[in-house]
Amino acid sequence: MGSKQGNVRALVDNGFDGFETSWTFPANQDGGSDDRDSLFGVYGSPVVGDDLVYVSAIDGVLYAIDRETGTIGSTGWKQPRGEVEDDRPPLVGEPALDPASNVVVVGSEDGKLYAFDAKTGEPREGFPFTAEDTIWSTPVIQDGVIYFGSHDKHIYAVSLADGTLKWKFLTGGVVAGRPLIFRDMVIAGSFDKKLYAINIKDGSKSWEFLGENWFWAGAVSNGRTIFAPSMDGNVYALDRGGNLAWKHDLESPIVSRPVLIPAGLVVAGKDAKITLLDTSLAEVGLQRVRSVRPLADDPEILAPLSAVDESILVGAQDNTVRRIEIRGSQAPMWCFDTDSENGRCN
Repeated sequence: MGSKQGNVRALVDNGFDGFETSWTFPANQDGGSDDRDSLFGVYGSPVVGDDLVYVSAIDGVLYAIDRETGTIGSTGWKQPRGEVEDDRPPLVGEPALDPASNVVVVGSEDGKLYAFDAKTGEPREGFPFTAEDTIWSTPVIQDGVIYFGSHDKHIYAVSLADGTLKWKFLTGGVVAGRPLIFRDMVIAGSFDKKLYAINIKDGSKSWEFLGENWFWAGAVSNGRTIFAPSMDGNVYALDRGGNLAWKHDLESPIVSRPVLIPAGLVVAGKDAKITLLDTSLAEVGLQRVRSVRPLADDPEILAPLSAVDESILVGAQDNTVRRIEIRGSQAPMWCFDTDSENGRCN
């Protein structure tokens, strides 16, 4: 997990028995370490590879940290190399890793999409690719193509091999969320209140769906239905043609990307309520909601959710990460406090 305070931590997850801290990067927050150039904030989720953990940071650096030791050491790397500069454009979105081609990519506030060799950190030939404005969107890679959005209102498809543009699609607003690849379409939301489905081959519009506010958090899918959360508080369930099957109002803006688990769709409103929804297309009325649980002290939830079997991991603005078993009444499993000396929540 990464934190706004400027560190990355690895925990040994023992389920209901709690957790143990495996390592912290940088290793010594008080006295400094060989790996510490400056404190850096992390907004996106780390991406875990076989040997390295990739972290994009607000100091403008992409870190590749040894998965076992939690250090840069001899196996890890960082880009750009050298001293951290105060005016380096931040990296807000998460990186994306393509194990097949051994490439990691990340977008920057300077409007550039960077690509590096995932093992060595060497820049990929043909990159960076330059958009027309800031990139907060987390890229998605499939079949040798990178898909991402930009503040310039476009959704892009760029070749992973050489950084050339395959197509771009203009929306009416900022595209900040992670795109979803759904069958033969790229699904992405915009700050123009619309969710777009774009033909993955030629960039033409397949359909669009109008909500009541921004689509910020990325949509997810179970392979049959698209679940698109909106800042209007609704989760919209759409079929492959963009037709509304159902919607559910959480009565709170949704910034956090939801997750699917065997029990259903788990969604977190900004108001810190965790809701489990039935994903069936049948008209089930009030039974759409299987369970609801507010987090203690109601911290805002902005970070994307993660799924672990029948449980979720949720990071909140009170500097905590919680694991919650969703079955039944949503039972807390453990809580980690990034501000606490021992990591335990009060």
